[in-house]
Amino acid sequence: LAIFGIDSGIRHAVTGADYGTVRTAAFMGYRIIAERLGCDAVVRDGRAVVDDEWLHGYLANMPLYEFAHEHAPFLPEQLGGAAFLRRWGGITDPVTRVDPERTYSVRQATGHPIHEHARVRRFAELLDTQPFNEGAAIEMGRLMRASHDSYGACGLGSEGTDRLVQLVEAGGMGRGLYGARITGGGSGGTVAILARSDAGHAVRRVAQRYAGESGRRAEVFEGSGPGAAATGVLRLDAVAPR
Repeated sequence: LAIFGIDSGIRHAVTGADYGTVRTAAFMGYRIIAERLGCDAVVRDGRAVVDDEWLHGYLANMPLYEFAHEHAPFLPEQLGGAAFLRRWGGITDPVTRVDPERTYSVRQATGHPIHEHARVRRFAELLDTQPFNEGAAIEMGRLMRASHDSYGACGLGSEGTDRLVQLVEAGGMGRGLYGARITGGGSGGTVAILARSDAGHAVRRVAQRYAGESGRRAEVFEGSGPGAAATGVLRLDAVAPR
């Protein structure tokens, strides 16, 4: 297997308002869940400090079954910032603040990192399958699509990356294309593709079709780079797993 990338040609920024809104909504959900778990909290100047012995500050530490059955039904789908601040005072995120004039999709944003953590763990288990088989690759592709759809439901998708994922699926497993998902901060950018290592031609065909439809340049990325091995360990957001 190999990972390919196709640039959608749509620019994005992880510091944009869309990303910040979704991030804030996830921390709002964490604050509500922490209270449901009986965690004590102190709020000063709109910042909350939570004594959390259950999740240790990380949404992804919540078991998926527990979230789905014990907490998700009690999270509001939509919640205004002013109403949240009146009830809970603030969030634990050191980067964002709740805007009293904005409405947040709390349930979806909160559920995404919890479901995503479960998907990543399953993806890793499948990578370790011995002997590795195509059935594992097919399931990994489905996990990538579920991840992509969840990110889009948070409001971080784009028509370009959605179309690339559709074209990868249309290309088919017979050509060695198993799945794809948006990467990075969302709202555009690059789509990552799980494929057989000899499927470069099929990936380039997807890029050519997308470029023909959209009129955008669709650059294909192949091969490995040093990544974090060269740049060091990145600091994770507080909604990420420890």
